[in-house]
Amino acid sequence: MIKLYCIFIFLLLTTLSFNSFSATSYYKCVTQEGTTFSQFPCDNNATVYKVNTIINQQVGPKVDYTKQLNELERESLLAGLLAGLQAELRSNQHKLAILDRKKDQADYKQQQRLNHILAKEDKKRIAADIAKKQKVINKNYKAQINMVKKRINKLQKKIDNYQ
Repeated sequence: MIKLYCIFIFLLLTTLSFNSFSATSYYKCVTQEGTTFSQFPCDNNATVYKVNTIINQQVGPKVDYTKQLNELERESLLAGLLAGLQAELRSNQHKLAILDRKKDQADYKQQQRLNHILAKEDKKRIAADIAKKQKVINKNYKAQINMVKKRINKLQKKIDNYQ
């Protein structure tokens, strides 16, 4: 078994050395038909040429990409943050539109109460009640509108700072 193993190693080494030799040498033969080049000599007058190879690994310049990667990461984070702020801004503007509609509906409802056919005394009493409710509606509306507008202004300033 060991003998077989040694023979195998010997054959492997000779094959490798032969391949490396043939890879670095070639023969030039001049015949009546012309000049030929070959890995093997074609006659006794074959000229042997050796190919000298230099192992020279080309290495590019060492570049530290950390700054560029950090900049890209920062830009992507800012883009995500900016998109979030813009979405929140749209949401608050939508809330503002909803509040406007709700106030208009409440005003309309109060006016409809007054328009029913009633006695003059009832109309006066209902008009006074409507005036009180309108004040409450307007007060709540202004408070909600001011809060949403302040939030919109803050968001707009943040968006302007990031752009």
